[in-house]
Amino acid sequence: MSEHATRRIQTVRHGHLQPLIPRPPLLSSAATADWQGITLEKHLAEAEYVATDFDVYSDLVHIFTGVPVRHEWCAEGRTHRVHSIAGNILIEPKGLHASVRVCRSHPDIQWILEFDATLVEQRLQEALHGKRFALTPQFDLQDPQILRLVQALQVDLEAGCSTGSLFGEMLGDALAVYLAQRYAAHAPQSEPLVGGLPRRRLNRVLDYIHANLDRDLHLSELADAAGLSASHFAKLFKRSTGSSPHQYILQRRLERAKELLRNPQMSLSEVSQHAGFADQSHLTNVFRRFVGVTPATFRRLL
Repeated sequence: MSEHATRRIQTVRHGHLQPLIPRPPLLSSAATADWQGITLEKHLAEAEYVATDFDVYSDLVHIFTGVPVRHEWCAEGRTHRVHSIAGNILIEPKGLHASVRVCRSHPDIQWILEFDATLVEQRLQEALHGKRFALTPQFDLQDPQILRLVQALQVDLEAGCSTGSLFGEMLGDALAVYLAQRYAAHAPQSEPLVGGLPRRRLNRVLDYIHANLDRDLHLSELADAAGLSASHFAKLFKRSTGSSPHQYILQRRLERAKELLRNPQMSLSEVSQHAGFADQSHLTNVFRRFVGVTPATFRRLL
């Protein structure tokens, strides 16, 4: 397994960097996806967990999904006693110095999402209006929008991230902008966008997509091709094409797959590879969903 695949969400204890949760995660986007700027881990959390005098190394969002959890935080000179139920959210901003004691009736599932603030600021500079991605502590938060976005990431991760990196990165960027607008120290005000991408920039992006359709594409490289930040690019791209970058690329891959299926010498595995699908199973599932038949049936009907 590569160095990237074994990366863990970490914290600083007694001056040393170490995994936030000692036990390895049940699932990690670092092992199955190549999302840039975010890492999602699924853990079997212990019934009791105690951590003292630690410094939060990166911006974290915890999602509680199962049995009620009692936790007591000592942070910034204050004590916070919280009773979390399924759907509650906890935000730990980078640099927070704290101690915590957590109790639940039995070990249970907990999800932790990490943001790389530096990459977030680079990708979302227009949406953040040049301000830092500086979240504030939230120990007992209920926010359906955060929950929906994280749940979409959870579903994608549990499905093996077969849709590619772009889908997860777009969800992560949308969540980062939402968090910055509502839970940042200096929340930026969103501004309306006018028009779409200029024709020359749009053509440059479409040419780039066509030339690289057979590999995993990242939102950041499409934004670079347009000369924009990721969030600004995604909104203007949808305004210009009527589709999100992920939806547009998926349709182009289906079109390429249909063309390749006309070659009887090419196997379904080769078709999936050259059309940019994760594997033959991914091709079959997407093809059946959007075309109504499997690739094999489509080929027989030609």
